[in-house]
Amino acid sequence: MEIDEIFNDSGSELATEFDDLHMSSTNEEDEEMDIASPTIRKKHAPRKWRQYGFDLKDLKFSDRASGVNEEFEIEGNNPSDYFKAFFDDELMEIIVEETNNYQQQNTTPNIAKTAAWYDTNAEEMYIFFATTILMGLNQKNRIKDYWSTDKLITTPIFGELFTRNRYLSVLRYLHFADNNTEQEGKLREIQHIIENLRKKSQKAQYIPSKKHHFGVKLFLLCDCETKFVLNFIIYTGAETEIDNYPEVGISSSVVLTLMKNYLKKNHTLFIDNWYSSPTLFERLLEEKTKACGTVKRTRNGMPMFGKLAKGQQEYRTTGELLALKWMDEREVYMLTTAHKPVMVETGKNDKETGRKIKKPHCIVQYNKNMGAVDQVDMQTSFSECLRKTIKWYKKLFFHLFDVTVQNSYAMYKMKTHKNIELSQFRLELARELIEEYGSMRPQTKGRPPIDCPLRLSARHFIAFIPAEPRLSTTPPTTTVTRSPPVLGPPPSPPSPPLPPALPVPPPPPPDHQHCNG
Repeated sequence: MEIDEIFNDSGSELATEFDDLHMSSTNEEDEEMDIASPTIRKKHAPRKWRQYGFDLKDLKFSDRASGVNEEFEIEGNNPSDYFKAFFDDELMEIIVEETNNYQQQNTTPNIAKTAAWYDTNAEEMYIFFATTILMGLNQKNRIKDYWSTDKLITTPIFGELFTRNRYLSVLRYLHFADNNTEQEGKLREIQHIIENLRKKSQKAQYIPSKKHHFGVKLFLLCDCETKFVLNFIIYTGAETEIDNYPEVGISSSVVLTLMKNYLKKNHTLFIDNWYSSPTLFERLLEEKTKACGTVKRTRNGMPMFGKLAKGQQEYRTTGELLALKWMDEREVYMLTTAHKPVMVETGKNDKETGRKIKKPHCIVQYNKNMGAVDQVDMQTSFSECLRKTIKWYKKLFFHLFDVTVQNSYAMYKMKTHKNIELSQFRLELARELIEEYGSMRPQTKGRPPIDCPLRLSARHFIAFIPAEPRLSTTPPTTTVTRSPPVLGPPPSPPSPPLPPALPVPPPPPPDHQHCNG
């Protein structure tokens, strides 16, 4: 399936951030990132900055082709239908086959905490993924706590889906590539999964994400409105695959590589200061793409600014590119081709003076769109206790798994117009996978019963439920019970029994009279 057949642009705003690699500031746009450098960049004529004459280009974005493309077929409208559009039979077959093969190649006897192995299949693998989703919804400190019988922390559903040892066995041998085939590159263990999911995810909008503590650096492309992740680049040092844009440098080449399918469509791109440069913004404008972002004061081509008091702004322009300095608690430098140098109200008031707070328009829009993008990286369902116990490529796989669930959620909301939370979507996704591939019976709609073994959405504390009297068809019997002690004066003696009632005589027979005519 072609990339363009899956997801169309949902809005004009795109955004990007970068994993924190702890780079020091530099006057060059080629940061100290270990990526194979493009050929030497072309030299540009010096820019002529002035204090007037900014010309905001009118690039109108059309959303007529927005949303999920009709050619991208989804069999139903349930959460699991959208998820299986990504994790389809083909991908599951690869994971199952390589997992079984990897186990055969690593038959180490008597491995602790693993069960005797038997080959897995697609049905069990779907249940494995559903179990992992539930782990993210029920965070615990240790893996074995999910199978604990301690009444204070027990969650019986995990024991109903897997034994602990079987789950650990599948997790141990989970694999995505054939080790007997010679493959090159640092991502060889997971390259097939990356290519498969990237092909299915491309076509929406943009964001490189925040830092991930397991050490794999990611550039992600995300739509600011729907949070749909469309494209990603995985940082692998000098082997990182990016297109060659010699005129803009490495960091800007990352942006242009990710934006390759979204140029010339009148988008507005929001980026942070690792990417921003006058050269990149001018190149994007040539590609009919506006941009807005923070920028380093020392970036090549930036103009000089004077000192400002708090709340003041100053700008320079080349005509189509605007460079702005604003003094808040600290100096903020911005580049934009999408906003005029005007101050707008933020909707907040100063606590001391009561006056309405104003900021430059470009900063208000930047905070709004980049703030939405930050939410994507916060939406994680993968249990942290698993991250500590598995190899790096499995950690990367489960991160991409989370991205896939996020994309499934975005598509589900757009197609069904149901405004549910991501956590509820994950719960329903896990429930549907279990009902389809496991042995758990479908749950009826309405309030869950108190003794529901799922214990995911019901109450978690023991409560006393008094017994109700039951009707019986048998004659009543006398039962002697011990009453609990009662505080207060002693009870009065029982009243004497009433005398028996006298029998009632029958009525006299009626007096029949006959009339002779």
